[in-house]
Amino acid sequence: MSTALSLAIEPPLLLKPDMRIGEVLSKMKSLRVINAPVVDDNKVLVGVLSYRTVLLRGAGRDTKVRSVMDPPYSLHKSLGFNDVVVAFVNWRLREIPVTDDNDVVVGLLSRSIILNYMLENGLLPKVLVDDVMSKPPITIEENESIARARWLMLRNGITRLIVVNKHGKVSGVITLSDIIERLYTIRLTRRKGYRWIESEESFLAAPVSEYMTSPPIVIASRTPLEKCVKVLLDNGISGVPIVDSNEKPLGVLSGFDVLRTYAEQFKSALPIQAKIPEVMKAEASKLQVERLVNSYLSKFSRYVDVIDFKISVKEESKIEKEGRKRYEVLVKLVTNAGSLTSQSVCWDLLTCVREALEIIEKRLRKEIEKGIYLRRGKRIEES
Repeated sequence: MSTALSLAIEPPLLLKPDMRIGEVLSKMKSLRVINAPVVDDNKVLVGVLSYRTVLLRGAGRDTKVRSVMDPPYSLHKSLGFNDVVVAFVNWRLREIPVTDDNDVVVGLLSRSIILNYMLENGLLPKVLVDDVMSKPPITIEENESIARARWLMLRNGITRLIVVNKHGKVSGVITLSDIIERLYTIRLTRRKGYRWIESEESFLAAPVSEYMTSPPIVIASRTPLEKCVKVLLDNGISGVPIVDSNEKPLGVLSGFDVLRTYAEQFKSALPIQAKIPEVMKAEASKLQVERLVNSYLSKFSRYVDVIDFKISVKEESKIEKEGRKRYEVLVKLVTNAGSLTSQSVCWDLLTCVREALEIIEKRLRKEIEKGIYLRRGKRIEES
């Protein structure tokens, strides 16, 4: 079976640490590059610049790549196909650099390349889309604000929302990239002193219907998975709503869902999944918390080996505010190089969980920068 190198393409864009965001962001957008390798003068991987991370952090035009890039991660060129799929699932990424024994970048792999290979070689699971899609879908109504759409996506650790009309039928799709790209543009024009086309406040207050993609591409329930993957690849999209006969949403299918289903046969290679405390099941959607926690676990696993993860929740029953309880969330991450802990106290349980995870992520990045973890970052090699 194929290796990472045999499947990889020439990286469309290689960045240097001292490049400025203003000169690279437009290139990433025009080339549709989601994650660009950052290399030194010898093409050794020193980091990865994420298009979405740049937008979310609001980096200025003169900000250097080195101050925004993520720590390095890659797939070794000899890695077999099945292990490549598992890595894409574990890390929840759409693009990953491929490196040689000396950490030199020799290629780039994308989720679409993997899906196309599976389609051409008959490797897709012979199932219906209903068995693979993520459900239930998280939706937003047409008249709700952009601010709420952004909040829902960040709160739930997802990157797209299905938009429904007053009858509950799918009328559009809006993605996190749609929102943060426009916010970023507004902020940059404000910094440069250009005439404002609109304010950030007016954009966030606008109804979702003004900025959603409509009409959306949808797939009917009980469609064979192979046909669904063709729709994703032919249209160059990463996800699509699944609807019933009345055009009401049942779930969402993404390329990640397809790869996850294929990788389930290699359960021993899949990442640690968070065990959600019982109190969370009663106070918030278990699925919401799982999505959020496991999305952070995937980030952590890009840089270190996650050995164990624990999350605990305490209700401060004696402290209430307008009928709401205050929560204390404790998180402990155990890795191959030590352990990190964090704590968050607040009135909203899901917010508490996110804050505790963000603290862990910031501390992990600092440890990597100090060289406590492997200075070259994490590279998946053939075992």
